[in-house]
Amino acid sequence: MEGGEKGGRGRGRPRRSAGQEQAVRERVVDAARGLFALEGFEAVSMRRIAQQAGCSTMSLYGYFRSKNDLLRHIWEDFFAELFARVEAALALPTPEQRLRDACAAYVNYWCEHPERYRMVYLNQDQAAAGEQLYVDASPIVERFGLFRELVQAAQDSGAARPGDPQLLGEALVCSLLGLCHSLVTIPEYPWRPRAQLLQAALGLVLREPADRA
Repeated sequence: MEGGEKGGRGRGRPRRSAGQEQAVRERVVDAARGLFALEGFEAVSMRRIAQQAGCSTMSLYGYFRSKNDLLRHIWEDFFAELFARVEAALALPTPEQRLRDACAAYVNYWCEHPERYRMVYLNQDQAAAGEQLYVDASPIVERFGLFRELVQAAQDSGAARPGDPQLLGEALVCSLLGLCHSLVTIPEYPWRPRAQLLQAALGLVLREPADRA
């Protein structure tokens, strides 16, 4: 925002093209993501990010209002990638298979990317004046609504327990998050294998085969 304009255009310097603007934005996001993973969100300043990205601190504020705004952008990249994997389960033939594979995709993503899990779930969102919290500004609520839909479909097929599908879906997500949190943040503990823990979590929702109509 040199000279008061977004994109770091100084006085007399030609405006960057849309492609150049996007390239700078991506460079900033990549720099911040690497620094947050390596040093921790709280330890990294916007000045440090700007230095790593090769731009001025003033120009950085032309792309992101605050460090939290930048963090929310990174979160959105993660969740978009995560739910692309989760939604791939919708191609499976039965409701139970779709629910199982969606939950496995969710858990496996965070366990495969523990630094991303920490970046999302070990940093509390904070909105400055004029900003919105991630839960309000993103499609995250709608994304997690997929688990309610999967539970409802499994109930309709007789594979899942009766009850409020919204409540059961939220309870399942909380269980999956607890599973991920334990495996990511306390890896030295002798947990049972991930697949067994996931099976137990699914037991909150899925009926035993003998109990199905």
